[in-house]
Amino acid sequence: MARRSGIAFALLGMLALTAGSAVAQDPSYDLRFTAHPDPGIDRVQQLLVDHYQTVTHPGATVTVEKFAASPGLDVQYATQAAAGTLADVIFTADLYVVPFAQAGITLDMQPLADADPTFDLSDVYPNMLGLSRVDGKGLYMIPSSYDVVTMYYNKTMFEAAGAPLPTPDWTWDDYIASCKIIKEKTGNYCFTTADPPSGIDSVAWWAYYVPWIMGYGGKLLSDDGKTVMLSSPETLAGLQAYTDMWTKDDIGQPLDFSAGGNCFVLGKCATYFHIPSIMGVMRGLDPQPFEWDVEVIPSLPKGKFTGMGTYGYAVSANAKNPQAAWDFVKYLVSPESQLAIMNNYAGMPLLQSLRNDPKVTNLPGPPDNITAFIKNGENGILPTYFPGNCGSLYAGQINQEIKDAFEAVLTKTSSVTDAFTAANDNIQACLDG
Repeated sequence: MARRSGIAFALLGMLALTAGSAVAQDPSYDLRFTAHPDPGIDRVQQLLVDHYQTVTHPGATVTVEKFAASPGLDVQYATQAAAGTLADVIFTADLYVVPFAQAGITLDMQPLADADPTFDLSDVYPNMLGLSRVDGKGLYMIPSSYDVVTMYYNKTMFEAAGAPLPTPDWTWDDYIASCKIIKEKTGNYCFTTADPPSGIDSVAWWAYYVPWIMGYGGKLLSDDGKTVMLSSPETLAGLQAYTDMWTKDDIGQPLDFSAGGNCFVLGKCATYFHIPSIMGVMRGLDPQPFEWDVEVIPSLPKGKFTGMGTYGYAVSANAKNPQAAWDFVKYLVSPESQLAIMNNYAGMPLLQSLRNDPKVTNLPGPPDNITAFIKNGENGILPTYFPGNCGSLYAGQINQEIKDAFEAVLTKTSSVTDAFTAANDNIQACLDG
């Protein structure tokens, strides 16, 4: 997903290696692999490397090259693509799918998928598959996990405060009512923004605020992609309701409140809305500091909406042997690797055939309500992509204008209408220019 896309917390624990058919050794099967330097996903990356070198192409060598912390990944890849030196397989994520495809960095893997009788693309959830396509076409990323933003809650804190526990039928009004009780009884906040100084980045994470916009009937961009809709009445209503958690109801972690780390993980905030990989983070706490579980997203006036996104891998446009590179990346969505990821509480399978598999539904808790992640996928929405060179929801002018608007509202230096109308006009001027 994107901003964090599960990368910061994703995929902890050892992953299994499974056997399959082998092909004859051939030096042309040696690959270069640009991996993410995050230790949290090293084991997944090693899973792919080990499977390729010992099962799919025994005797072949995969050279792992982790990208640098700076400049941005887009800059690094663009430079390599221009020089024709991109690795055969590269790390990517939902936020990069469109720009990488448009820049000719990633290969459209759809023909490779269509020609592969062992690969069942139809088994991947359609909304997750949508993260890998451009305008609904092509295949520019093999996604890693069914990463849908879902509600984690501190059951111990709710019960200690005498606040009603979350249910599948909860509305955001129900959520706010329980959170007010928790704030009154314990002094703790509910909606955590992660630890400052990253607070405004969390508040302005599209996976949080865009669902509120859609929940009030609004949108970010007109259907033809030409008109910014941040100042429409419906969009402003959603943004007002969202920011009310801080400015009116006082249940959102303030930007200047530091818990000394993640407020939820430290037991100082009652809820945390994030992707499945947080399971591994929570279960890694020893001893468990409090009882916790998960629940689907609460409802807004127009229904349930929540953000979704994930990271993955792709065959680069410079791949020396695209078929061999495809053999490497496709294993990520095999039932074996998907179950290995899940068994380590590092993500949820993105294969529909595993939805009701006992290996998934009977996975020991916590969380006891693990199927909430799958059910919540029905409410998942994808990020909006803007045309032109004005940035995106993740970076550039568009991201900065929206962050500035949120900061102005939460610091009470501007109203929602004024702040987001100004952001709307600035972004529109850039698109028109």
